[in-house]
Amino acid sequence: MTRSGKLSAEQVARDREVRRRVSEEFPPAPRQPIPDSASDALKRAIQASDLTVYEIAKRAMVSQIIISRFLSGERDIRMATGDRLAQVLGLKLVSASR
Repeated sequence: MTRSGKLSAEQVARDREVRRRVSEEFPPAPRQPIPDSASDALKRAIQASDLTVYEIAKRAMVSQIIISRFLSGERDIRMATGDRLAQVLGLKLVSASR
């Protein structure tokens, strides 16, 4: 659905109210942590690295803010970003033998 033109202040207020009600009625489900996840391994590698977050970000050509938010759990990162970070940190994804 697209709109032609800007919303009026009244329409913006109505949209906010609808979004608030929907969020209240259908709150987001809490994320369940995945044990031994690639994300956790990547976070541990970043924190254990001798490089600063700034240096890692610069070498991986990734925003330092994205890495900081990823480390704090505030947001996830795209797989391509994880690949770049892993490369800078000298990590490889391998399959566990079962």
